[in-house]
Amino acid sequence: VLGAAATIAWALEEFKPQTERQAPGDAGRLVEVITVKSTPATLTVEGYGTVEPRSTLKLVAEVRGLVVKENPGFEEGGFIPKGTDLIVIDPRDYELEVESRKAQIRQTTAEIERLEQEERNLEATLRIARNDAALAKNEMERLLSLSDRKVVSQSLVDQTEQKYLGSLERLQNLENQKALFGPRRDLLQAQRSMTQVMLRQAELNLERTGVKTPFDGWVLEKSVEVGQHVSAGQAVGVIYEAGALEIEVRIPVKDLKWLPGPFSPQSPLDAEVVFEDSVDTYRWPAKVVRQRAEVEATTRTLPLVVVVDGVSAPVRDASLHLRPGMFVTVKITGRTIQKAFLLPRHVVYPGDVVHTVVADRLHLQPIRVLRAYRDHVVVDGGVAEGDLIVHTPLSAATEGMKVRIKDWQRGSES
Repeated sequence: VLGAAATIAWALEEFKPQTERQAPGDAGRLVEVITVKSTPATLTVEGYGTVEPRSTLKLVAEVRGLVVKENPGFEEGGFIPKGTDLIVIDPRDYELEVESRKAQIRQTTAEIERLEQEERNLEATLRIARNDAALAKNEMERLLSLSDRKVVSQSLVDQTEQKYLGSLERLQNLENQKALFGPRRDLLQAQRSMTQVMLRQAELNLERTGVKTPFDGWVLEKSVEVGQHVSAGQAVGVIYEAGALEIEVRIPVKDLKWLPGPFSPQSPLDAEVVFEDSVDTYRWPAKVVRQRAEVEATTRTLPLVVVVDGVSAPVRDASLHLRPGMFVTVKITGRTIQKAFLLPRHVVYPGDVVHTVVADRLHLQPIRVLRAYRDHVVVDGGVAEGDLIVHTPLSAATEGMKVRIKDWQRGSES
């Protein structure tokens, strides 16, 4: 039995088939690809800046007096609507001044009316005096004609002439009095006009006892308290206009070419202000209205002024308000390229080269990069519609190397 087993083992080893050595096949590296598609691309110019109020106003008292009242919202950080009194200065002295000026106007008006009545009375007296002088003249002329005929005595003629001269004298005195009415009237009217001016000044001072806000604003600083005496010109607080904020962003000169063209307050550029915290991102629409006159020498950037309107008015919810001092990102809407290719930035290798796949072979394709922005690049040459670009990062890639494309949809290889 042992001999037979040994013989069989020897025969199997001696006559077993020989295996052939085969070279391993090259199936190619497995890659993921994206299909190139052209699309309109709007370029965005991005900058950073600090929010500043566009209109900051230091409010001062225009009249002196004791502060008797203040607005409940007149505290640092408080909101004050337009036309509201921040403080009220004791108005009693100014009310008395207004009443005094009104009384003076009434007094002067009464004097003018009395003068007009005197003028009317004098006019009536003048009519009588003129008639009396005319009668005296006629009588004198009649007696003179009779005197020539020796009918009347010379003494009677002299008396008549003397009476006529007396009538003329009285008439002249009345005429002189009448001539003085004009200057007296002008004087009284000038006094009344001056008093009316003083009344307007008194009314203006009375109005100025309330320090009003010229716009909806937020209080930055408060300088007075109730019971404090203030003088004319003394500062009472500082406010800035709600909803009127601006941001100065510095844009590299090389990025200015991406802006769509000239702009001004009449034709501003669209922009967006973005503020990010650890939880949320807040956005506000904005406008680029102007640029500074010169380039910043140290950074070689051009400051642009971005305005944000109507964003800081108080609301009842707890949403964040854009406020001065916040550091924000400004995204300016730039030119639109009608036909461009938008590629992930990591698929573009040094030297502006992408890896394309044609018939399972890898090609190193130079491209023309129009602009790189964040994690994307805008390409306007070197690739065509429908090209397959390798999305998978490759090391030691060579021209013509074989690759396999992963089918993303089915999760299999092709």
